[in-house]
Amino acid sequence: MDEKCPKCGEPLSIRLGRHGRFIGCNNYPECDYTRDLNADASEKEEPEVIEGRKCPKCESNLIIRRGRYGKFIGCSNYPDCRFIEPLEKPEDTGVTCPKCNKGTLLKRKSRRGKIFFSCSGYPKCDYATWNEPVEEPCPRCGWPILTIKTTKRRGTEKVCPQKECTFSEPFEEQT
Repeated sequence: MDEKCPKCGEPLSIRLGRHGRFIGCNNYPECDYTRDLNADASEKEEPEVIEGRKCPKCESNLIIRRGRYGKFIGCSNYPDCRFIEPLEKPEDTGVTCPKCNKGTLLKRKSRRGKIFFSCSGYPKCDYATWNEPVEEPCPRCGWPILTIKTTKRRGTEKVCPQKECTFSEPFEEQT
């Protein structure tokens, strides 16, 4: 790379950091100049404005942003307004949360892309499960929901999400 640092004039090189590759000054730590490897492409790109929607906090435009875990919807007035929401809305399962009995369990995606189910009342209620919930009380312990769990050894079965309870029965999907 034949580019010089705009801060100190030393050569720049491509480096590898914890968030991927970037361009940095060879005179580090005396000079701390860095920039994104794809800065040229991202500077030319105008942020995509979501038509017909405004920020509920400050009434500014909502735009599609890119973060370390992918794309999301954020306020164009950042950093003054920090409103964000996921690009994909969580799907409502209609199953009442067994912990708070107020919210419903929503189908969400973790940062790594794995599906999980958590209470719509988050952060007040922190109930979450990896397995799909079914609104059916456990016949053994009386917990308000059961979950559908699939394993290679036992196949698909309905199980109680409570650790102390050992209830499980084979599950056949109704079509």
